[in-house]
Amino acid sequence: MEATKHMPLTLAEACRLIGRFLKPETGFIWTAVVYGIAVALLGLAVPVSVQLLINSVANTALPAPLFVLSGLLLGLLLAAALLSAARIYVLALFERRVFARTVADISLRALHAKNPHFDDARRGDLFNRFFDLMTVQKAVPHLLVGGFAILLQSGIGLVLTSFYHPFFLAFNVVVAAVLIGIAFLWAGPAVRSGAALSHAKHETARWLESLGVSNGFYGHGGRLTTALARSEALTATYAKMHRRHFHHTFAQTIGFLMVYAVASAGLLAMGGWLILQGQLSLGQLVAAELVLSSAFYGISQLGSHARTFYDLVAALHELSLFERIEQADGDGWNGPGPANGNLRLRDVELDGLRFNIAVEGGEILAVAADEGVERALAALIERRARPERGSVMVGGADIAAFGPEGLRSEILVLDRPTLAETTIREHLSGGDVSSPARIHECLERVGLAERVRSLPSGLDTPLFASGSPLSTGEAVALKLAAALLRPPKLVVLSTLVDLLPPDRVTAALVGFREEGTTVLHVTQRPPLPVHDDQIKLGSDGYERIVDRDDQLGPSVLRERTHAVAA
Repeated sequence: MEATKHMPLTLAEACRLIGRFLKPETGFIWTAVVYGIAVALLGLAVPVSVQLLINSVANTALPAPLFVLSGLLLGLLLAAALLSAARIYVLALFERRVFARTVADISLRALHAKNPHFDDARRGDLFNRFFDLMTVQKAVPHLLVGGFAILLQSGIGLVLTSFYHPFFLAFNVVVAAVLIGIAFLWAGPAVRSGAALSHAKHETARWLESLGVSNGFYGHGGRLTTALARSEALTATYAKMHRRHFHHTFAQTIGFLMVYAVASAGLLAMGGWLILQGQLSLGQLVAAELVLSSAFYGISQLGSHARTFYDLVAALHELSLFERIEQADGDGWNGPGPANGNLRLRDVELDGLRFNIAVEGGEILAVAADEGVERALAALIERRARPERGSVMVGGADIAAFGPEGLRSEILVLDRPTLAETTIREHLSGGDVSSPARIHECLERVGLAERVRSLPSGLDTPLFASGSPLSTGEAVALKLAAALLRPPKLVVLSTLVDLLPPDRVTAALVGFREEGTTVLHVTQRPPLPVHDDQIKLGSDGYERIVDRDDQLGPSVLRERTHAVAA
């Protein structure tokens, strides 16, 4: 399996990712930050109250100041508690909102993808990245509640105690400088190793998913050993990436713990020495110990918050892959699609092929085409490929003039047996309310009515992407019935339709004729009487497949333009 290619991740790019992702939620973030600042400031009520208690209340020996001080402290702490609860509530709203926004964004990108068949580019596993959103939902509140509070309280504590004595100022500057050095020394390598670890995780999940889908293939012959070897190799890669990431985060955690130990001991030694020198009061020392001990303990916990930050960056890096989904051209008109199925390809060149095709609206043509030509033609009609020169006209207008939604609603290329994972009823109706009689008529045309009735749940039978419980031919017939139920203006049928009996194909084509739908039926069979004409599209030029004078008459047969080598 080919590994997914990823862009290198730097610390600056990580910050840009976070900023871009959180920008729509700025209101929630700033509200949480304001609440956090208020809580941090109110948290200073305890050390300040203790200092006042030692310096003033203890000297007066009166109960009234003590009760007043205790009441004020209670009020301030209750306010801090309420603000903390409000911050948690705001961040819960953030989690729900970011979930809804991400789901909407991914849905729109998937629906408007230029090539909606993600497995063509071996990117079906892309949507596993959605689960990284759960990491984001947990990491952001964790960092705003825990990490931001630690940084804010530590910063306020260092600033506050710096006014006690010049030695405290110098001590706090050294502590802050060491912390910044530890943070930035390992941040860059840890961000990169965290992203690599996440990529290794998803590569393993991709392999296991493919193993589950095709386990029958690997269970025969010598493939079992190959599959196990692949699993072991991916496990070894993940363990290697985990070991590398752990080395960075563990070293950084040790650095924070060392700062905690040295700074706590140094604070006590320096404070005691200043008291002995008569340059610091006992109340100031106790207040400094309360403030800085709490700050230093928070510093000892920065390692876990740093790991959360790296997990957040890795998750956002995975989610950013959805932005690489190439979108369908959205420059066209957002109104209805083509008015009819007239098709004109004039001097169109693509991948060494030149197309000159003219098809009138409502015509049903049998087409014999090389596989590469068929794919190129389908890509041009679906606007998944831009012609190198020439123009593609549908309904009398350039195909580029239509928006992707209008175009897809009126143009259908049936070239895959895979189905959407819905029920048969939902697949047929597309979410619209359709007449049961009309549904039965369409199923009867393609020969599926009896098969659907035989299923335990009938029309409400769930479908899987592989087509199960239907066979491949039945899945193709179901897609054909869905097209008949809501006929577009232009339909391209691939050789998959050859899986159906000729009489069923004829019945379906008659249904399209009744609706005025233009049909290009690519087939390896002889043409059917319902076909208006037959053409061959290939690199060797135009060729009449069979003489149909006896079947269609000279008034129907006419020479058509064709695809030739450029």
